[in-house]
Amino acid sequence: MPGISPLLSFIIYFVILDFVDYCYHRGSHHVGWWWGLHSLHHSQQNMNLWSDDRNHLLDDFLRDVVMALVALGIGVPPGQYVLLVSISRILQSLQHANVRIHFGYIGERLLISPRFHRTHHAIGVGHESKGKGSIGGCNFGVVLPIWDMLLGTANFSAGYARTGVRDQLARIDSHGVGRPGRNYGRGFWQQQWLGLRAWWNLQD
Repeated sequence: MPGISPLLSFIIYFVILDFVDYCYHRGSHHVGWWWGLHSLHHSQQNMNLWSDDRNHLLDDFLRDVVMALVALGIGVPPGQYVLLVSISRILQSLQHANVRIHFGYIGERLLISPRFHRTHHAIGVGHESKGKGSIGGCNFGVVLPIWDMLLGTANFSAGYARTGVRDQLARIDSHGVGRPGRNYGRGFWQQQWLGLRAWWNLQD
């Protein structure tokens, strides 16, 4: 827009891209094949600063393409885009840190805290609709919680629940036989391969 300052344009770009990221993230929790890829990110049971980087390569690629196309479409300069992505990734790494930090009643509603995002990773809460095992969940925001608040997906629970995916837990089947939890892989390439298998299985 003519006459707009670089700082204001940066803020506008940031808000728009954060909303697109919210929509992308929420979609990955509601579409079966997509969740097959994204569930790798949620399979980390010990949250830490690097958990944000534990993703399936295909999921990361799809997200990067979507975000880059939107950025091009709204005219984000390349230099600003690099800065936008860098700030977002730094904040996302903090959100995944294994720390009991929140930003208070007002702060939690301005910026996503580690506690708010941990609820998103919580078994039976964060990535399951009504805790019943179906895909869905709450707290899909990436940096700003306003989208969760406006669209009814915010959960400001005060606890620090166990993280992971329900199907990782050992269970008793309908015949009373104990079954091990799903294996998401321990090494990088095993995780990528098992993620592809989950992607195809959920398409059936």
